[in-house]
Amino acid sequence: MAGIVAVESTGGPEITFHPGRPDMDAPAVEGRLPLPNHGSGQLRNVFLDTMGLTDVDLVALSGGHTLGSTHKDRSGFDGPWTSNPMVFDNSYFKELIAGEKAGLVQLPSDKALLEDPALRPLVEKFAADQPAFFQAFAESFSKLSELGFAD
Repeated sequence: MAGIVAVESTGGPEITFHPGRPDMDAPAVEGRLPLPNHGSGQLRNVFLDTMGLTDVDLVALSGGHTLGSTHKDRSGFDGPWTSNPMVFDNSYFKELIAGEKAGLVQLPSDKALLEDPALRPLVEKFAADQPAFFQAFAESFSKLSELGFAD
């Protein structure tokens, strides 16, 4: 729920909240998220193979990097992805296409989105069409947050 509030309060899309997933008794296992210095193969392994998501979900959820920044102790990298890391918008994709810029971070895993022929068109679409990004992000975030729901 906190993620939904963070996205919405910083200008992002409205995301439907579905209560009911049981709380975990222990912290999540380390290593469930993609490593920052790997390519699209590892991204797909995590998002598609492990979580059952799609390429659209992978790219849309990567757009969440529009908020906040990396931390050296966690990723080996330090700094924000965008010029205004307190606003949820499609600037992550615009910055990614524009290339490296002083003061902003582009992880190897971010750059992999441009290098993959199936993912790059999605990056370009979301850079050019914020409403399309918002719709995809809201749907993908809901799918991600519902992982583990019992049918």
